[in-house]
Amino acid sequence: MVREPLRWCLDLGTRAPPEEILPALRAAALGPCDPIWAPPPWLLVHQVVAARRLVARLACFGGALLADAVGLGKTYVALAVATRYRDPVALVPAALAPQWQRVAATLRVPLTVWSHEALSRGAPVPAADLIVVDEAHRFCRPETKRYDRLARAAPAAQVLLLSATPVVNRPADLVNLLRLFLPDHGLALHGVPSLAGALATRKPEPLAHACSALIVARSPDAVRAALPDLLEVSDATVVTAPPLPTNLLERVAEGISGLAFPSFADRHAAELLRLHLWYRLASSGPAFRETLQRHSAYLDRAITAAARGERLSRHAARALFGPGESIQLEMDVWDQGLGRLDAASLSGERDRIQRLRALVSPAAMPDPKAEMLEDILAGRPGKKTLVFTSAVATASHLAGRLGWHRLCAATSCGARIATGPIGLEEALSLFAPIARSARQPPPTLRLDTLIATDLLSEGLDLQDADAVVHYDLPWTPLRLEQRLGRVARLGSRHRRVSVWWFRPSSLIDTRLTMVERLLQKLGGQLRLGVPASGCVGRARVVGGLFDWRERFGGAAATASSPPRFAVVRGPRVGVFALRWFVGTHAVPDLVVVAGDPPDVVDDERLVTSLIDGLTDAPASSAQPSHALVEKLCGAVRRRLAHRMGGPGDDDTRRLARRALRLASQAAAVRDRQWLRWLDDALNRLTGGLSIGSLRAVEDALTSGRDAVRAETRSPGTAPMEQAYASVRLEAALLGDGALTAADAPGIFEIKTKQQGS
Repeated sequence: MVREPLRWCLDLGTRAPPEEILPALRAAALGPCDPIWAPPPWLLVHQVVAARRLVARLACFGGALLADAVGLGKTYVALAVATRYRDPVALVPAALAPQWQRVAATLRVPLTVWSHEALSRGAPVPAADLIVVDEAHRFCRPETKRYDRLARAAPAAQVLLLSATPVVNRPADLVNLLRLFLPDHGLALHGVPSLAGALATRKPEPLAHACSALIVARSPDAVRAALPDLLEVSDATVVTAPPLPTNLLERVAEGISGLAFPSFADRHAAELLRLHLWYRLASSGPAFRETLQRHSAYLDRAITAAARGERLSRHAARALFGPGESIQLEMDVWDQGLGRLDAASLSGERDRIQRLRALVSPAAMPDPKAEMLEDILAGRPGKKTLVFTSAVATASHLAGRLGWHRLCAATSCGARIATGPIGLEEALSLFAPIARSARQPPPTLRLDTLIATDLLSEGLDLQDADAVVHYDLPWTPLRLEQRLGRVARLGSRHRRVSVWWFRPSSLIDTRLTMVERLLQKLGGQLRLGVPASGCVGRARVVGGLFDWRERFGGAAATASSPPRFAVVRGPRVGVFALRWFVGTHAVPDLVVVAGDPPDVVDDERLVTSLIDGLTDAPASSAQPSHALVEKLCGAVRRRLAHRMGGPGDDDTRRLARRALRLASQAAAVRDRQWLRWLDDALNRLTGGLSIGSLRAVEDALTSGRDAVRAETRSPGTAPMEQAYASVRLEAALLGDGALTAADAPGIFEIKTKQQGS
């Protein structure tokens, strides 16, 4: 591949008053934006701003992520963006398909709606020029079938990902989403040479900072000026009540500790199963008993297999989990198997399971946890409450205790009211007729309580309710925020939403450490830019990592102008507005240099404080700092070199080596067509490909020359002119160094703070 030399110009230009520099800095802080496009009139003000930024990001990167906080109207923004395309497709959870179809029809936006579940069953993504992926965090695992189907369709379309919580458990979740449309070095110009390498460093700040160029992620606080009536979230009581009487719970705990899980050679998998039993016990006695029944059935199969000298399948091990539980746990337990299953040890385990089942017999027994829920609901007569549990058995148990009075249980097994089974959409309309645009039900069919599993935690409009009860805690803060978002969203007629939590009793939480796990994951989410999340006792924890860009940038959108700079009285800090040119696209970027010696600041929390320290400072007659400019020049050189250097992920390198070996073989036998195909594939690999294109190339290399003899080019999209990048400095605001370490000590500790963050 022929590559051009580095092309760049960082001339500071002419001196100007500080106020003339700010517009360019504000535009750079907001990133790509299309100020000319007029979105549909049915968008709210804050949604118009998001839509204009997204269409520009889609054009520059081939994809974008809308990660606004839950309830700010991401569906409407996505539908507005879809009006610019000829064949848009929305990939949504099956439970949300009717809602998407209804809203799209109401707004007269032609749209094909396809379900996540269809992809999981192996169906391809319909042909499209825009793929909107709702609840995109469901696609964070590359080994799943749904991820593979989407990844292979993505190169032929632009991809708009929607998720208020794109980070489920770890930074890899976000990277896997970005790799649906980005090559490994797709953010090299923004300070991340390799997405794979960013994970290896275990420092999320540079990745979050770089992602600001293609993400729109605003907390409720960031849009409050445009939505002054945005409802408040009220933290109610944290309830701690055991699911069984204390003396019985202690006996059950002893029994769980005595289980051996003899069919699992992997002790880690065995401990995950023990953890799962504790989790089910934390939900309710009936949920625990149901799980024990599945374990007993599994052991029956294992004993039969041992008698035949066979091993159990992975599918048999998965049967230990109920519908959706493996997703809820975010764990994948499989049967490693022993060389030979021992029937005697399996029989002993089955006996222990049976004794545990006998302890929690279905006979009526006190349920302190359920009694607390009854008290909460009794204190809310005539008001609508959404109760979330992790287990189908718990939902049925609670509905029975409450006498099915004005109540619906909605789970993966379907919806049910007092009179019997009912369609899910009909049940939701009875519970939330206003939010679902349905007729008010007669008094005999009015529903005040909806008990649901996390099947209903995503995307649904249920704003008629004004309270959420976390009867069971999920494994991730993502679920807490998603649950709250069913009622705390635009369109609610309430001014306040109340939230209750049921924390596991001390005996159980000692084993589960649920609260500690949620706090740890919450911290990781916020450091990567998730706008708002939750933890036990705090329903709305605002991260707002990128909110400063909204405040600083406002609605700014400036055209390119000759380079100018200003020097102000302040610490020795430089704020630079750059414009990267890649192919036909121009991407604005804001780079901050500070510290002693100076370094590029990639922590959003420090960037905002440094910018605030300069923007209101008076002008200075001092000359610009040579050290700051030189540091910027060095950073720009490195970024351009990383962009031209190509991707550094293991998959690309492995496939490139394989293509070279095959090319040598093709040259030896003078197979010119195969050689041309391999040369094209190698060019594309070194230029950078998304995950889907990489998989298509690997399939072709595996199939060999006979399978691709009729092809004129290798699979995968063009590398988007990866090598041809240049940069221009548009504006610079520099501190003259008049403030010393004694005046502003934090500014002179930039490197220390970044290394320790």
